[in-house]
Amino acid sequence: MCTSVVVNKKKTIIGWNLDILDMEHRIRVEDEGVYIEINDKKEGWMPIFGANSRGDFVGMPACWPTDSRSDPKGNEKNIIVLDIDFLLQKKTFNETKEFVENNEICSVPGLTFMGALSDKNGNVLHVIPGQGYKYYEKPEYKVLTNFSPFKGDKEQHPWMGWDRYQKVESLLKEVKDDFDVDDMFSILKAASQEICPTVVSMVYDIQEKTVYWCENRNWDARVNYQFRPKDKLIACCGLDCKTCEAYNATINNDDALREKIALLWSKLNQVEITKDMINCTGCRIQDGPKTPYCGYLCPIRKCVQSKGVATCGECDNLYSCQNIKMIVEHNAAARHSLNMH
Repeated sequence: MCTSVVVNKKKTIIGWNLDILDMEHRIRVEDEGVYIEINDKKEGWMPIFGANSRGDFVGMPACWPTDSRSDPKGNEKNIIVLDIDFLLQKKTFNETKEFVENNEICSVPGLTFMGALSDKNGNVLHVIPGQGYKYYEKPEYKVLTNFSPFKGDKEQHPWMGWDRYQKVESLLKEVKDDFDVDDMFSILKAASQEICPTVVSMVYDIQEKTVYWCENRNWDARVNYQFRPKDKLIACCGLDCKTCEAYNATINNDDALREKIALLWSKLNQVEITKDMINCTGCRIQDGPKTPYCGYLCPIRKCVQSKGVATCGECDNLYSCQNIKMIVEHNAAARHSLNMH
C-alpha cells in the first residue's frame, strides 16, 4: 500500500509514501543517492526506492489485485532489477523507457510490483509488468497507488488504494503554482496509512537537489540531504577553473597562450608576470601547480583553507562576506555553484 506523486508547477516536486507491513527497511544516504532499502532474505539489503543525484526518483507500489501475467516466464527483465539499475544511475530515464518499450517486464512470482519512475525534467514512466507501461511527458501531476492504471477500479481489492488515489487527485486539482515541499508533505500525510503503516514519507525538490524524509508518520521530524556537485574544478570562490586561460594553457601545455596571458595580466596588475608563472591545474586541486596569486595571495582561498571548508558555499557568512561579495553579486554562475556546494 504505497502512494507515488509527481507535481510539475514552478518546481518539480516528487512525493512517496512507503507503506509496508512486517518488512525490515532502512534509509541509506550517499553522495549519489538517498535510498530506501528493503532487507530481502535471499539478496540482503536492496535499494529499490528513493532519489539519486541525477534528479531521478523510483517508487515501486505493489499492484492489488495481483496479476499472474506479471509472473516470470522466461528471459524477461525483472521490475526490481530495472528499477535498481535506474536508481543507481546504471541506466538513464530514456534508456529505461526505450527498454520497456521493446522488452517484456516481469515481477516476482505471485506478486505484481509496479514501477513509478520520474526524471529531473518531471517526465513520468509507470511500468506494470504483464500489462504494459504508460509514459507521461512532464504532466501537471501524476499519481500511482496500488491499482493498475490499465484497469482502474474494475477489479476490486481492499488494498488497491482507490480511495487514496481519489483523495490525492482532489487535492492536486487545487494546488497553486508555488506548490512546494511543505505542500507535498501535506499530500502525503493525507494519503498515509496505519493498518499497513506508512514507514517512510519522502519528498524530492528537484530544483534544490534536496531530499526530505520522515519515518513512521512523524511529520515534525524531517531529515534532509542536498546533493552537491563534486566537480573540484569549481574554485573556492565559485568560479569555474575550466574557463580560466591559465588552466587551459597548463593542461594543453600552450606556451603561446602562456605568453599572451602573462602580457595581459602584467598590464592589468601593473606587476611583472612571466609566462613561467602561468601554470595552474585548479584552485582546489591539491597536487598540482598554482599561479602565484592563486597559490599564495588569494584572500578567498586562504580563508576557505583556514576554515577547513571546500568552498565559500559551505560558509555561513557567504552573503555577508566582503571578500566574496564582488564575485557573487556580479557572476550568477559562480553564485549558483556556491549555492550547490
